[in-house]
Amino acid sequence: MDVTTCGAPGQAAAFTTYRVGGPIDNLHQPETPEQAAEVLRQALTQGAPVTILGWGSNVIVASAGIRGVTLVTRKLAHTRVEPESRRLIAGAGVHLARIATMAEAQGWTGAEFMIGIPATIGGAARMNAGAMGQETASVIDSVLLFDAGSGEITRWPREPLQYAYRHSALQAPAPLRVVLEATLVFEAGDPAAIRAQMETNVSFRKTHHPTEPNGGSVFRNPFSKDAANAHLTAGRMLDELGARSWHEGGVRVSPLHANFIVNVANGTSSDVLRLMMRMKRAIKSAYGVDVRPENEFIGDATPQEADLWAALTA
Repeated sequence: MDVTTCGAPGQAAAFTTYRVGGPIDNLHQPETPEQAAEVLRQALTQGAPVTILGWGSNVIVASAGIRGVTLVTRKLAHTRVEPESRRLIAGAGVHLARIATMAEAQGWTGAEFMIGIPATIGGAARMNAGAMGQETASVIDSVLLFDAGSGEITRWPREPLQYAYRHSALQAPAPLRVVLEATLVFEAGDPAAIRAQMETNVSFRKTHHPTEPNGGSVFRNPFSKDAANAHLTAGRMLDELGARSWHEGGVRVSPLHANFIVNVANGTSSDVLRLMMRMKRAIKSAYGVDVRPENEFIGDATPQEADLWAALTA
């Protein structure tokens, strides 16, 4: 199988929540971990660049799109419930909202924060996604990985994943390690309290987070480990700077939340990056704080996009 030619073409904008990005040359959507591993083995053998996409949130794809092999995990959607051990096994492409509702149905607590996050468990496990004071690391028991170092599928328990705020060992650039499945473990909870918390979370997101195409929070909160300054979030600093009125091309800062960029008029990846740069520089100028993107930039960058991303991550 030559995976560099057998994949279907696609458009990145259809696979990202920002709705930006150019053509995908070779798109693969495997339905089992074994199929995914075979695509990845072949790509690595052939020396093809590999890109992984889940739900496409927190991702900005370059305007020129993605070369090489792109593996989209959305069809890795298998689930299994193990009531006796309060475990839920979910393929990497299972949406977090589905996990939250499955845990609720069992009377298990720990997944309430997932209900409104537009992401898959594979991506959430990789970056330790979180919300409402909770994070994915708290419910991860183990992950099933494709490890490019060995070319094999392997299982990692929680400890080697080295979870921290919006970080795990899986984000290391090499060797490539791709989450194929996650095993989650929960605590028994009060069904009424679980349901009430999920309703609260959904209500909060409806009133505080935009519904227009967006990539989630733009910047990490710089004082996440500093209790004395934890109130000084990226969103609050941008609010105080009047950022909700800022725009660039077809994108703008959300009127609902200043740490979100929304695509309102066929904006481009370059529009997003330019607006991010304005936001970052304004925070640095006013507060002396360097904020770092929570979004990731991937694909075949133009020179301007490459320069902007280098400055954003400096």
